[in-house]
Order: sequence, then structure tokens, then C-alpha cells
Amino acid sequence: MWEITSDLIGALNGAQLCGSMPVIAAAEALVTAISDLELHKSAARFQQQSAAVVAAREAFLDACREDLAYTTHWWQIRRCLGERRFLRRQQTGR
Repeated sequence: MWEITSDLIGALNGAQLCGSMPVIAAAEALVTAISDLELHKSAARFQQQSAAVVAAREAFLDACREDLAYTTHWWQIRRCLGERRFLRRQQTGR
């Protein structure tokens, strides 16, 4: 657990050094959500906390994608269509 915690703090420090403000805020929210996990509490409470971690992770990834300009914009029609085709192929297994 100590090793994982030190890795998590190291990753947060990296985000704080290099990230923009939205990325830093999302990273701090993710670390807070992970820190709030309590393994010895009731199953329902743990399920709620793990859902919060997943939501914080998704928000962090979205902030990173936006910061790195990985998200498509309305004028990038070819890119949008290509992404949809790729996702469709992955879902069908081709």
C-alpha cells in the first residue's frame, strides 16, 4: 500500500508540474477520491466510493484529452468519422 501511495503522489506531482489548471484540479480530485476508499467499510459504501473513483478518473482523462487537443471539434469531420469507424470495428471485433 505504501508503494502504491508513493506512486500516486509522484504522479500527482508530475501533473502539478506539467499540467494546466483543469488537469491539475482533475488530478487532485482523483487523488482525493482514491484516498477516500475504505476497504473495511460496508460493501454498499465501498461500491459508492469506487464509483466516485471511476468518475474522477474519467474526468481526469477528459481534462487531459482536452488539454492535449485529443478531442475532436466540429470542424474536424474526417477525424470524427474515423474515430466512429474505429470504435464500431472494435465493438464488432473485426
